[in-house]
Amino acid sequence: MAQALVSPTCPRVVDKVAAVTARLGAILKELGYFAPPVALVVILATKLVWDARIQSQRRKTLPPGPRPWPIIGNLSALVGDKPHRALQELAFEFGGLMYLQLGSVPCVVLSTAEAVREVFRSNDERILSRPKMLSFGIISDNYRSISFGPPGKLWQSMRRFCSTELFTNTRVASYQGRREEEVKHMLMVLVEESEKGKAVDLRSWLHDLSSNMTTRMLVNKRFFANRGENDGKQEILKSELEHVLEGFNVNIMRNVLSDYLPSLRYFAEELHGARAALEAFRDEAATVGRKIVELEKHRQRAQNPSKDENYVPDFVDVLIGAPLDDGKSLSDTLLTVQVLEFFFAGTHTSSATVEWAMAELITHPDLMKRAQAEVDGAVPADRLVRDSDIPNLPYLQAVVKETFRMHPVLSLGGPRETTRPIEVNGYKIPAQTRLFVNIFAVHRDPAVYTDPETFDPDRFLTQHLHTNHCSGFDSHELIPFGVGRRMCPGFHLGNTLVHLMLANLLHRFHWSLPEGETIATVQASVMSEKLYGLLFHPNENLHLVPELKNGLPAS
Repeated sequence: MAQALVSPTCPRVVDKVAAVTARLGAILKELGYFAPPVALVVILATKLVWDARIQSQRRKTLPPGPRPWPIIGNLSALVGDKPHRALQELAFEFGGLMYLQLGSVPCVVLSTAEAVREVFRSNDERILSRPKMLSFGIISDNYRSISFGPPGKLWQSMRRFCSTELFTNTRVASYQGRREEEVKHMLMVLVEESEKGKAVDLRSWLHDLSSNMTTRMLVNKRFFANRGENDGKQEILKSELEHVLEGFNVNIMRNVLSDYLPSLRYFAEELHGARAALEAFRDEAATVGRKIVELEKHRQRAQNPSKDENYVPDFVDVLIGAPLDDGKSLSDTLLTVQVLEFFFAGTHTSSATVEWAMAELITHPDLMKRAQAEVDGAVPADRLVRDSDIPNLPYLQAVVKETFRMHPVLSLGGPRETTRPIEVNGYKIPAQTRLFVNIFAVHRDPAVYTDPETFDPDRFLTQHLHTNHCSGFDSHELIPFGVGRRMCPGFHLGNTLVHLMLANLLHRFHWSLPEGETIATVQASVMSEKLYGLLFHPNENLHLVPELKNGLPAS
């Protein structure tokens, strides 16, 4: 059939069609689709020659990059379980500013600190937009949330509100009491486990702690590890919330073929069911979100303020009456979506980072001892580590920075899209070009870091002492929270949670490997990253044995 469609003056086209079809079949399999039908071969054959000619002309002014396959381009670079490493390997050959053709979507990948600096220094306002991807649109109330909305009036007002009201240092500090309550609550869980002398699943413990701290700030409720305090209804709601969190992780950046080949929209979204699956998750999340947020209770509280002078308004209290949407409050749907986004962002990312930090420290015992000695020397044994202690713990801060550097949980960040043409180093990048910052590769840039594959916190006490990973505008070599005006709005809160969780683990307990485990076995089984949905975790859950140093403080 392919031969009948090809001019005899193009004898190589038949072979190309067969190769492209095989390649596309492999990609479809990776994305969860069935093998391509015969009709798809027809599409490939008729478009092959024209696409090759068009791409040949366009690439003359674009950054260097690997030669694209016809039709599918370089789409195979994004499939698989470690796309950040695949892109890093390509960048070694083609440079820190690299062009890819993802199906019919032009794409630029930044893989060095210098490339990030050059692109964002004068073009930040032109790359504030997110691409129109199916998952983004469905989950974010038609591109209206702060994570996925375009840079219009609504997005700008929400960002401004986050920076001036929701995530200010004062607001974050106001929740210190709630965070301390949750830290102490979860430390009691560890105490009970330590008395058994058995290893604990640190990933699960950290997830519960970060979830509780986040929900206490969002809606002033505890859902996880309640140690028998939950009633049946609360337990069901907790289970539903866990399911929605997992769904966010899996669906929020779900690969759908039509995001790269719009001509296959019907095949990918309707026949294969991608749209129906995403809409079903959106509806489930909305139902659970309404139960969690309880907007009517918050509205009643706003009308009848608490007489308790010590009551601290939660995030929903602050959001519910804010004039963010052309002077109006957010709709119930958007407010619920936004709270769930904050919940997801504040839970998995923080807990995964601390798990990575503990994995590095347990495999570097000398660094573990040094970090514990610093915390023990700066914080009395009769109280928990607090926010105010963090500035007095320079080595702990260096450990956190090095963990962010070595193990960025969002290794590719969130994709951007150019709204207007930009020019970088003489290359012309057209509008509607997708842009990825390969944070993993940037953090391992050998032009910036000596021995970039080595975990060495001291680098942030010497050569990189003034690197500010919370800036987003200056220290382009360390960008765990993103870069530019679209960086994570809750960076200060996320940074605080990571330091508090790690510091209290080191302050209250000695840690050791389970019987039969060695540093070598942990390095082999745990230390390679594994992509789960959007986030990168250690390859296996980290299990460690806690030994209580001192009793928990009474208050």
